[in-house]
Amino acid sequence: MLLVVGAVLKNSVAVKKREDQTVSTDVNDDKFRAVRDRVWFYDFELPDGTYTPCDVPESLRAVHYNRRRYLRTVIQQHVTNSQDLTAIDFASHEGYFTIELAKHFSFVRGFEIRPESLAAARQISDALGVTNVEFTAADLQNMEFDERLSADFVLVYGLLYHMESPIRVLRLASQLSRRHILVETQLFPYDVAGRVEDGSYFNQRAVEGVFALTPDYPLGREGGSTEVALVPSLNALLFLLRTFGFHDLQVIGPDPDDYEQYRRGSRAVVYGSKVK
Repeated sequence: MLLVVGAVLKNSVAVKKREDQTVSTDVNDDKFRAVRDRVWFYDFELPDGTYTPCDVPESLRAVHYNRRRYLRTVIQQHVTNSQDLTAIDFASHEGYFTIELAKHFSFVRGFEIRPESLAAARQISDALGVTNVEFTAADLQNMEFDERLSADFVLVYGLLYHMESPIRVLRLASQLSRRHILVETQLFPYDVAGRVEDGSYFNQRAVEGVFALTPDYPLGREGGSTEVALVPSLNALLFLLRTFGFHDLQVIGPDPDDYEQYRRGSRAVVYGSKVK
């Protein structure tokens, strides 16, 4: 079953420090000074109400806020007693969504390939006092399934469209998920279906979706690990999630004021559960 549902919670927009706020002078000052000396991909909120320096244009940051809202909505609506469960963040980057997951789950493991991103995630988690997270170096395109790493909830945000082997990565995420998965990805915006010949005209298989072949940027901060990537169509993503054991799939949102790519169908957020 597939449902398309609107997101419930409104955007969380960064509000800058007010003039009457004072900067904390506790023992963590050195940590926060180091955090402020770094330029980040995300604008993390700090305890004194300020935000980390961020080099992503303000007009583009809405995608981060929308993703966070979608995540909160899914946990609120579909994950019972999340505080007793565990989670995984695939391609955890600087830890923005790992830290959000840590607010809801008992323990969160972030997998990330880039050493500089792992260092940043550990730095901000330490500064913010987030202790129920662990960041692990991993090449998700070559990582083997290990049941001991399984978790109740797996988050796959902003990853598949940077992958040369997105099906393998999604299969791994599905194997590691005991129950819930939430996927956000750029989409090839055309759902292609039909039949393809298999050896002869009289033997054909169904086409369940397509992937668009595109260059990627492995040397970039947000790129994948190779120079090419395959971007899925929505029907391809839904077919794979069903094939890998998820039921009651839901395409989340968008709201009228969401980031423009969600509104145009060039990005999507899909939730699935393994419980019928």
